[in-house]
Amino acid sequence: MPRRIARRTDGSDLDAGTRFALALPPTQVAWADYLAAAQTADALAFETFWGFDHLMPIFGDMEGPNFECYTTMAALAAATKRIRIGALVTGVAYRNPAMQIKEATQIDVISGGRFDFGIGAGWAEREFKAFDLPFREPKARIGMLRETLDVAKLLWSGDPRKKVSFEGAYVRVTDCFLNPQPVQRPHPPILIGGGGEQLTLRVVARHADIWHGFGDPATLARKIALIDDYARGYGRDPQAIAKSTNVSIWVGGNIPDAAVAEIARRSGRPADQIRQGMIQGEPAAIEARLRDLIALGITYFVVSGGSPALTENWQRVSEEILPRFAAG
Repeated sequence: MPRRIARRTDGSDLDAGTRFALALPPTQVAWADYLAAAQTADALAFETFWGFDHLMPIFGDMEGPNFECYTTMAALAAATKRIRIGALVTGVAYRNPAMQIKEATQIDVISGGRFDFGIGAGWAEREFKAFDLPFREPKARIGMLRETLDVAKLLWSGDPRKKVSFEGAYVRVTDCFLNPQPVQRPHPPILIGGGGEQLTLRVVARHADIWHGFGDPATLARKIALIDDYARGYGRDPQAIAKSTNVSIWVGGNIPDAAVAEIARRSGRPADQIRQGMIQGEPAAIEARLRDLIALGITYFVVSGGSPALTENWQRVSEEILPRFAAG
């Protein structure tokens, strides 16, 4: 699959080797503010605007507002023009597998080919209980993830009338077809989130265009090495799988108390934790920290938006950090 290249606001290309996206979960926020945030991101240089897929809040006010992922992405797809839209990540067990693929395809169509298919096994047990969804053991959820992607690639054939039947251990479809097909060929980019070294990373190696993971440098390096080794076993070029992680960035000195308070209010995280996790300072210092991660094999950075109230910092990241990676 061709590598997606982000564009600056002047229309020129960012380097294809280092990519930047923006994440803002659709939770603990009013709809008008969330929509405005996505439209603000649309005017910046980030490649993708990532939400998440949860049925209830997972941080902050546990009874606060939380928007359903796929209806939200469809609305954002219709309300934006340039930026890609995705969920970091879809919980595969929240929806019937074939219906999940149908919904994902529809968002690719609505967006005109600006959809990134982020997907993972899911983990938030209270959501499954609240919505009366089966919460299976990890092996079964990861098996469902693998088979859902097997079926997706069969359905994303390019032929809107081709019927697919599949019977696996966790997923079954009978004479299923997708009309319309996705705009992107051969299919929307697949991002898989998760770090299980024996099961999840094998699915990553088999199916992912992007792997999204977390951890300290040693952990990231170990998981990247495993993905690369597994990919070779599947006959894939390891370099075809971009490696991604989250970063929190504040440009221009230390993050102000007011910004920390806003992130803490929204996320429920303590102020000290927010400060310690922030890559902050002047652009040259931030670049150096990011290049340490690039040296490990990370080529895709998902920048935490923090809050819709912090869009001025998003703009500084877009204008003062991203251009530093235009040459690799």
